[in-house]
Amino acid sequence: MIFARLSIVVLFIPMAFLIPKSAISQVNQADVQQIIANIVEDLTSKSESEEDYSQFIEDLLYLCENPINLNTATMDDLKKFIFLNDFQISSLIDYRDSTGSILTLYELQTIVGFDLIDIQRMAPFVKVVQEDKTNLASIYYGRNELSFRYRTSVETPIGYTKNYTGSRYLGDKNAYYTRYSYRGGKHLQMGFIAEKDAGEPFFDGKFKTGFDYLSGYVLFTKIGKIKKLIIGDYHAEFGQGLTFWNSLSFGKSSSVLGVRKRADGLTKHSSAFESQYMRGAGITVPILKADLTVFASYRNIDANISDTLENGDLAYSSLPETGLHRTLSEINNRNAISEFTTGGNITYNSKKFKTGITIAHSKINGEFTGNQAIYQLKPTPSQKTAIGFSADLFIKNYQFFGEIAADLPNLYLASVVGGLFKLSNTVQLSILGRSYSQNFNPRYTAGFAEGSGTYNENGIYTGLSVLPAKGWKLSGYIDLFKYPWLKFGVNSPSGGREFLAQSEHSITDFFNLNIRYRYKSVEKNLSNSINPITPLVNQTNQSIRLQINFNATSTVSLKTNLETLIFNTDSTNSEYGFLLAQDLGLKMSRIPVNLNLRFAIFDTPSWNSRIYSYETDMLYSFSVPAYYSKGSRLFALIKYSPKPWIDLWLRYSQTYYSEMDELGQGADLINTNTRGEIKTMVRVRF
Repeated sequence: MIFARLSIVVLFIPMAFLIPKSAISQVNQADVQQIIANIVEDLTSKSESEEDYSQFIEDLLYLCENPINLNTATMDDLKKFIFLNDFQISSLIDYRDSTGSILTLYELQTIVGFDLIDIQRMAPFVKVVQEDKTNLASIYYGRNELSFRYRTSVETPIGYTKNYTGSRYLGDKNAYYTRYSYRGGKHLQMGFIAEKDAGEPFFDGKFKTGFDYLSGYVLFTKIGKIKKLIIGDYHAEFGQGLTFWNSLSFGKSSSVLGVRKRADGLTKHSSAFESQYMRGAGITVPILKADLTVFASYRNIDANISDTLENGDLAYSSLPETGLHRTLSEINNRNAISEFTTGGNITYNSKKFKTGITIAHSKINGEFTGNQAIYQLKPTPSQKTAIGFSADLFIKNYQFFGEIAADLPNLYLASVVGGLFKLSNTVQLSILGRSYSQNFNPRYTAGFAEGSGTYNENGIYTGLSVLPAKGWKLSGYIDLFKYPWLKFGVNSPSGGREFLAQSEHSITDFFNLNIRYRYKSVEKNLSNSINPITPLVNQTNQSIRLQINFNATSTVSLKTNLETLIFNTDSTNSEYGFLLAQDLGLKMSRIPVNLNLRFAIFDTPSWNSRIYSYETDMLYSFSVPAYYSKGSRLFALIKYSPKPWIDLWLRYSQTYYSEMDELGQGADLINTNTRGEIKTMVRVRF
């Protein structure tokens, strides 16, 4: 049956090319949200988890409504386009300085380093005008946005039933999310978020405010002598992420020149992610050619309290970061212990050189008494201090960057150094090396790494981007890495390598072709070994992905994804899997309705050979689900905008597993072979 479905989808693909050429001439600019979705998909091409990108998306949506003028944009303005590399930004500014001004967006095609795909992505967020008048009253007459989202599962897991004998969920299976934001021009932003996850109690007395999670912030920018002032919930990011970085960070992706992090100092926390943020205040002020930032935070965090010590301090065995408070034990862990975080950074800025010093200190008001695995060496201290030095140097067509950080007081070190090299107008190279001590472990870091943290890793990464012809980009990277100490699931020092090659071809304005090959090999423990010393075996993943984007008309767009994967390890037989997904987008011309559909079939032997595929979702809800076992998946997303100031979404998705009788485990067990979800959302702007 699954191959019958496969034949139907394959036959559907060529039909797109039978559309008359007259329809092609009607192609308009793609929907802004779809462009944002494509940007996020590229940046998360290696992601194997569902991150919260709502903050990143919110900034892009604001730029869509308030586009940047290319004739007055500064380098800091253009760095907001994370899909552009540093050489492209420099080329644009150099071109503008040499020609006087940019007259039309089409001129970007003549700027060195820009291809058609980059220009299409920039188009919704930029404008070209000779005079850019600023409304001084915008701080009083800004933009308000209020949204509400509801999500529920079609099936009911046994954890919600009264007959379940385990830790039953105390709330219902519905999830609620509400969000308010205000932007007053370039100087004032503020926002508020309230969320209730599925299974959490809701207005029954368990939580004082009814909602499990509340968050808010106020951000002032460029007011008098103050460059930034933030009060409430926020993030901070400095250097290359070794000393302090607790905001969203993109790692390896198909954007092979994006290895250099662009730290933005203090940033707002405007997502529903309930961990890795600070609550307090921070300020940035200019001092001559330098920027001085100081920040402080004090908030309660989740902890599994195991005892109370003789001195009155709390003893904890773990610090959960899921943000879920559904069962009695999870509720008891909620906000059980306090954390104090403070730090500062001073950064000197010049046209060709930038350097900064960061210091950060965190203290959890308790003592860790949990069990430590052997690979973790020694108990995690409750107090951590880190100091780091970062630098960026620009020399003609070369850019060097790096950071070195020390975990005090034992001076455990972490360092990263890299460079971006413009070898010609069409060839660009990136190189990055890192060395992280196995004991380096500050509280908030996000250095470039293959592993899950900025510790116990040495490696070198090399990326190459080539523009062989107009509308054609070739890119790829090689990453070699070593783990000098043990890690989870590996009982001795180990290593690995990863290779990616990608071809992006914009054949016409309405037809794009993307082919990607990825190979990854790591060393893992031999499964079910009875030897006194567990031997290591190589575990490899190889995948090939073909993606076709075809904007047939101004109302019809098609996207086809075909991906195959081979999983192999010396201790088991090879596993082969595939995924075929067909997306259809309809943008009605006479009524304000957008419709997105997907039908996918997949066949993988086990979780080891799972395939991750990005899915378009409603606003602020982008996901990367894992396809495994054998079955099919479909979703339908409808967006209705009856007025310019209101949008409504409705989404239904269902995954069918043909060889399973039940799904999930524990409280999440459902006695069926399908898993469905319904989501709705309303957004109002005023």
